Amino acid sequence: MKVENANVRGWIHALEKARSESANSKKVAYLLKLASKPKRSRPNINLRRLDKLVKESESIIVPGKVLGSGSMSKRISISAIDFSESAAQKLKDSKCSVVRIEEMLADKNSRIII
Repeated sequence: MKVENANVRGWIHALEKARSESANSKKVAYLLKLASKPKRSRPNINLRRLDKLVKESESIIVPGKVLGSGSMSKRISISAIDFSESAAQKLKDSKCSVVRIEEMLADKNSRIII
């Protein structure tokens, strides 16, 4: 499989490693399926929608790109394949933590948002 982006390659590598080690194999298999799709088929989510869907201090996995439309009023932990520049800045300003997928897979309470 040809993968165009280093972020996607990193995600796929981490998910394949976690699939063999993890008890959350269904969750990992689902994320691997979503991450392996072409870029145009992966889910994108705006901060406005994300802010409505999440609770304070929640751990979120986005198997696509986080876009900067809107704002984030809650502090969350988030992992995504990619972030737009404005989304990354707004998340930083709202004191959200952007973590690697490996750390998020270790958190049993993390939720997938598509």
